Amino acid sequence: MKDIHVLCINYSIRSDLRKALSSLNYILPRVNKVTVFDSYYPYLSSPDSSLPFDIDYINARQDLGITLNTYIEAIESEYVLFLFTYELLTSAVNGNTLTLKDDKPIMTVYHESKDLSYQFPFMVKTSFLKDSPFVLEREVPFREIMFHLWLLKNEESNVVTLKENVIEEIRKISNITNVEKLKFAHKFKKTSFNSTLSAPTLSVMISNFNMEKFLSVAIQSCMMQSVPFDQIIVVDDGSTDNSPKFLERYKTYPNIQHFSKVNEGKAKALNYILPFITSDFVLELDSDDWIDPDAVFLIKNKLENLSSNIAVLYGNWRYWNQNSRGEVEFFKVRHGKSVNSHEELLSYPFPLGPRIYQTSILKKEKGFPIIDFEQGRLYEDIAILINLFKNYEFFYNDFTIYNVRKHNDSITKKNHSKWNDFRKFLK
Repeated sequence: MKDIHVLCINYSIRSDLRKALSSLNYILPRVNKVTVFDSYYPYLSSPDSSLPFDIDYINARQDLGITLNTYIEAIESEYVLFLFTYELLTSAVNGNTLTLKDDKPIMTVYHESKDLSYQFPFMVKTSFLKDSPFVLEREVPFREIMFHLWLLKNEESNVVTLKENVIEEIRKISNITNVEKLKFAHKFKKTSFNSTLSAPTLSVMISNFNMEKFLSVAIQSCMMQSVPFDQIIVVDDGSTDNSPKFLERYKTYPNIQHFSKVNEGKAKALNYILPFITSDFVLELDSDDWIDPDAVFLIKNKLENLSSNIAVLYGNWRYWNQNSRGEVEFFKVRHGKSVNSHEELLSYPFPLGPRIYQTSILKKEKGFPIIDFEQGRLYEDIAILINLFKNYEFFYNDFTIYNVRKHNDSITKKNHSKWNDFRKFLK
């Protein structure tokens, strides 16, 4: 009875893929078809006549979510079995193991990595998959999150977890990027509203200019919070890419306000939306960055006891490098420190943040200053801090919820040579 369609996802080494495909011999009588979703296409896509089944290779270098959802619609087998990256089947797999009842359409296996345990879908009823599509890859910072989120959005009552050791890893991958991605995935969980009901209100403001390819990740990271923002406000600063058209899709979202204006720089863009912010505090998020799923929960707990003279709460940055294939690789966490003088602020080794502003103070000070240097189009984050520090306090807390994407198209990267000129301007 050939009732299983196997999907191999995220394999990057040809020998690993071959081992995974060979391990399908354990369930050969049930394998109807095998499809490899190849992000390195056409690197892995070569026929292998020694294997007793046909293999389709699908180019998945674009959006894996769209590619998967479209492909799954045409699958005719009763079940879909997933193998990821370094996985292969073991001899513990047999016909009796791979059975699903109607009330349990999802089968998972348990993985452990150091102090972290995690689950991916292993076998799913095809009919259920067709009714429950994956999120799009462009909506998450890295594609592994697609599968964590898919499991989370489906009720636990639909899931059976295999205790048998039916999967093993071809190689143990313990690099820091994988560990950080797993830590990030573990933060996707619902938190009780009661724990933050007494906390001050919190919004997020995003200014975008020509960051269409990253903007969805930034916005979705705000929408996927365990505790929701009170407001999500986005302004497009005269983008010439498809950002304005992209933002139109959020018109019907009740918690999102978006605005468009002519290009005048980030400082004027943020000032444009400042009157619409009604919350007690507001987080500034760049359109090419993203925040952790528990960011609102953690921030609100830190806001409750702040004194009224604190203009900015800030913490640490988590940095990721974007490689030539469009994948993010963990770089490092840069820990902040307390700033107690004007000199310490000017000599701070990297931009102070993430910045959670007290809204009333931001409005009282007329928002972000428009300085003469580059008509206020650069270093607005430094200019506002210098202005606020004259009359207010900043408060550092050791927490990390903000993810910085380092890439070649960033405004900071393109204008790095102007930093020394700006420092001279300040003097």
